[in-house]
Amino acid sequence: MGWVGVAGASSMAEADGFLVYLNTYSMEITCIGKGPSETSVNIQNNVLTLGNNVLIEGSVVDIAAGTKQDEQIARFPTGVPAVSDESQTAWMEYVYMQKPRPTDVTGVPVLLDVIDSNGNYRPIGTATSDANGKYSFVWQPDITGKYTVIATFGGSESYWPSHSEAAFNVADAPPTASPYPTVTLPPTEMYFVASTIAIIIAIAIVGLLLLRKRP
Repeated sequence: MGWVGVAGASSMAEADGFLVYLNTYSMEITCIGKGPSETSVNIQNNVLTLGNNVLIEGSVVDIAAGTKQDEQIARFPTGVPAVSDESQTAWMEYVYMQKPRPTDVTGVPVLLDVIDSNGNYRPIGTATSDANGKYSFVWQPDITGKYTVIATFGGSESYWPSHSEAAFNVADAPPTASPYPTVTLPPTEMYFVASTIAIIIAIAIVGLLLLRKRP
C-alpha cells in the first residue's frame, strides 16, 4: 500500500532487483526487494539415550535493513518473522505501515538433515515456521553417537536462503533390569550357610583320613 510520487511527478527508481520510491502515504523513502534471512536451530535435549525422541526447534527471521529501525526493533524484539510469498503484501503493511496484523499468515518451510555418527548425511523431515517465525520437529534417532542437525531455509521470491546447525549425542540405553528379584540373605543366615559349608568340608576331610588309615 502506498502512493508513488508527489503531485503526479514520478519518484521511482529500479536497479539490481530493488525498487526505490517516495511513499507519500508515510512520506518515507521505501525500498522493495528480495532480502536476507536468518535461520536458527536449537536442541532442547541434546544428550539422550537410544529409543528416546529429540526435539528440534528454531526460527526463520527477516534481517533486511528495514527490520533494524528503532520502531521495528521495539515491536519485534526477537526479530521480524519471515513469511510466505503469499503473505508478503499484508505482512509488509503490518510491519512497516501500521496496518492490522493479518490473521492468515503462513510461514516458510525448513528442511532438516542430520549427519550421523557414521558420517552419513540424510534428510529427516521438513518443518514449517508459524506467524511468529518459530518451527519445531520431533525425531527419534536410530543409532548411538553424535549427530549434527542442519536446518535449511531454501529461500523464496522474498528472501535469500540461510541455514544453521546444532549437535546432540545419543548414548546406549541402560541394561534392562532382571524380572526376577535378587534375594539378599541377612547376616545371620549367611553365617549359618558358611558354618554349614565348613562342617561339611571338615567331615569330608576326616572321612578321607580314616580311609587312608585302614590296612
